[in-house]
Amino acid sequence: MKNCFLCLLVLIFVISCDDSKIKNLNNRISYLEAVNKNLRDSLNNVAYMRIISSELIGIPEKSVLIPNQPNKFTFMLKDLHQDLPEYSVYLITKDGKKEEKELLYKNIKKPEFEFNFISKDEKEKSFELSAEFDLDSVEVRISGAIDMSQIE
Repeated sequence: MKNCFLCLLVLIFVISCDDSKIKNLNNRISYLEAVNKNLRDSLNNVAYMRIISSELIGIPEKSVLIPNQPNKFTFMLKDLHQDLPEYSVYLITKDGKKEEKELLYKNIKKPEFEFNFISKDEKEKSFELSAEFDLDSVEVRISGAIDMSQIE
């Protein structure tokens, strides 16, 4: 009987210790998840601030647009000299108040890309591109407009 009681007492002690360890581990897991979320939010904020402080700049290969002939433009995100979070590039066209987006590139990580613009006629001297980043819950859009009418 004494041995049974002693075994039962040791068993209760072991079970209660394990319960305490489990609670401590669960508390530690909760704490580490909270710290991880704060770090992730902090990194996203740094990426967000870096992206919104940049500019989308386009440099034409030729200074004159000839209808129905391509003119290569090199676009770069100013002040971003390293790989970026993935982003997509869209050609923006406006018809009155309606805006349409045509996907040109998807999942780019480099700070520069090329675009061949082909004007349809003598009057078409400008276009607009948009680089769009999806940072978890925030979408960041950086626009770049080219107007070649002032160059000629």
